[in-house]
Amino acid sequence: MTTDSSTAVERRVLLYSDGNTNIIDGSTIWLVSMAQVLARTNSHVTLLLKNRIISRKMLEPLDGIDNVTVVDPFEALGDAVPPTKLLSVRQAAEKVVELDRAHRFDKIISRGFYISHELAITREFDGRFWPYVIDLPEPGTEPTPKRLRDLEEIALSSERMLVQTEDSRSYMEYRVPASVGKCVVINPMIPDDLGPMPGRSARPAGRLQGVYAGKFAEGWMTLELCDVPRLLAERGVNLSLSMIGDKIMHFKHNPTWRGRMKAALGSSPGVEWAGGLSRDDATAYSKTADIGFSWRSRALDSTHELSTKVLEYCAMGVAPVVNRIAAHVELLGEDYPLFVDSTTESVLDAIERVARDPDLLEDARKKAMDAIDRYRMATTVERIHAALRATEVQPSVTLVSGRPLLLVGANLTASRGTHTVLRQTVGEVRIAEWDPTLTGQEEPRLGDLSAAGTVVVEDAAPYLPWATRRKAAGQRLVVHIRDLRTDEPALREANREEIDAFVFQAEPDLAAFAAAFDVPTERLHLAPVPVDTGYVDRPGLPGRQYRVGVLDLSPSASRPDVAITVLRGLLAADEQFSLHVRDRLPWETEELWVDQLERSYYRTLVADLTATPEVAARVAFERPDSDLPTWYRKVGWLLVPHRSGRVDQRVIEAQAAGVAVLTPAADGAAELYGPDAPFDSIDGVVRKIAAASADPAEFARLSAASRLHASRHDLAVVRPAWTAALNG
Repeated sequence: MTTDSSTAVERRVLLYSDGNTNIIDGSTIWLVSMAQVLARTNSHVTLLLKNRIISRKMLEPLDGIDNVTVVDPFEALGDAVPPTKLLSVRQAAEKVVELDRAHRFDKIISRGFYISHELAITREFDGRFWPYVIDLPEPGTEPTPKRLRDLEEIALSSERMLVQTEDSRSYMEYRVPASVGKCVVINPMIPDDLGPMPGRSARPAGRLQGVYAGKFAEGWMTLELCDVPRLLAERGVNLSLSMIGDKIMHFKHNPTWRGRMKAALGSSPGVEWAGGLSRDDATAYSKTADIGFSWRSRALDSTHELSTKVLEYCAMGVAPVVNRIAAHVELLGEDYPLFVDSTTESVLDAIERVARDPDLLEDARKKAMDAIDRYRMATTVERIHAALRATEVQPSVTLVSGRPLLLVGANLTASRGTHTVLRQTVGEVRIAEWDPTLTGQEEPRLGDLSAAGTVVVEDAAPYLPWATRRKAAGQRLVVHIRDLRTDEPALREANREEIDAFVFQAEPDLAAFAAAFDVPTERLHLAPVPVDTGYVDRPGLPGRQYRVGVLDLSPSASRPDVAITVLRGLLAADEQFSLHVRDRLPWETEELWVDQLERSYYRTLVADLTATPEVAARVAFERPDSDLPTWYRKVGWLLVPHRSGRVDQRVIEAQAAGVAVLTPAADGAAELYGPDAPFDSIDGVVRKIAAASADPAEFARLSAASRLHASRHDLAVVRPAWTAALNG
């Protein structure tokens, strides 16, 4: 259809969706829109189809775009392949592999769970794969262990994972730990120039034009919708309803449904079936309507997705009739007048209200048009272009002899930011998360160690002495000290002369080390805790200013008693406050529970809570799963115990998400978490939280100050420090 452009492009992208472009549906609209968006990011797009091109209606928007090449997988086979032939999932994966071996794409983007899993298990695209998995199990539905394993496999092979909404990202991060740090929200998109029909005049009260565009399916309530004009006529409301689309679904559990649907389209009073139209024709048809239907069954109320068709209705000034679900309330506001439930009665009531009150209908249209700017294609182009470029940072350090960098540690779960910034700095990073015990395992580990040109050891214990004794000729050895203890035996046993650079996360640690050890200052480097601030900065949930968070319940040095005392004071001011504790319960940690002092402390704490059930009812104990970025959306405040000189990466991530951090006043506290963080007394912190929670402007100021402080830890800010440490 189109040919490669001679203009230089930033990347070559292969795009595939498990949908049929000969039929109008959401997956086809997404596929064409995504090709347009990617083309505008200065990418060359190879669009692989699942089908033969029989109808070009849906592909017309791609005509004339030089950097999009459409591949009909059956074109070379001619009449030997029937027109209705579609690629199977396995055939599609084989075709992607074939095209990639011929052209070597920089990114592979696929839409759909099954094709994404099939591509993942080929292991051909690791580090280049961007799957868009939208067919997730609905909330409240427990996914099978196999589905979770398959999703984990997809995540492990992915460079990034595309998700449609924040809810989708939250679900993915909670269910699939390997997806954390990879999920990019790419919302449904609408054309930049899509708007209402100019000069449209209002209809007389009691008369409305309605439209439905899309597939005809059970959960989409399309059969029930055909009866709405007749039932409204019985109430004295005249609704003319146009139905656009040609995809009528068949259901094995309900074999007569398809026939009844087709009959209803042709015979229902007040219903006109326009059939399948091109996207432009469907849009022109829809613009003449007053209301657009996206009515769904209750089974779909918990969906993670937001319908593109709803957004298109909004942009055209066609007020959508939609179920009252969280995504629609967030889009249109609590008081939107055309919210319905799954019952026909609710639809009739809502339409009758706006039919008899033209001002109410106009208010609904205005709310709809005001809601969609962030879903314009230009905004999506900016977001996906930024996401693509974030993975394409050019390395600033040349690896020694071309050999990879090895990141070594006993527990690297808290080193995601370090891994990311190292990969951006040098390109190739290998991970060695080993058991802390070296005995009997030195030889296999030595092979990994000697193969590396640069070795970064996370913390001194237990590997630093061993690594210094076995440093290879020409190798560069760096120690990243996250939690300095100058009396640490491993730090004193290590041959410090063999260490080329010492990297610290906080100035007090660097100063303390310089005072305790005779090491040339040029080997000492300060690199703040690296955080992907853009990834964790997400919209806060309503009411977050009344939720106080605690990351650690144990050991007792974390002072959960202080948090509960703060909660008591806050409840005296406003009963909306609650405390959210993100940790395992103390008795679930054997080594802690056998400590007599610790056990006594927590028994007293539990007894105290038991004696005040009104306080206990406002405390939530929540498991420490992988989805911390999601948790930060609902929490407005984070109480952090004093830790001299040590920066907690989780706390910086909370600040990047706009959470206001509070920590006891002590030397260095303001430096660690900003000038708003230190507090002198429990009464003082209670007053501060209560006052700011009642004052939206003050809470917004504190939230913005948190984000500003976290920006000092952004990957782009930290990279130069690591460049200096690795280069020497």
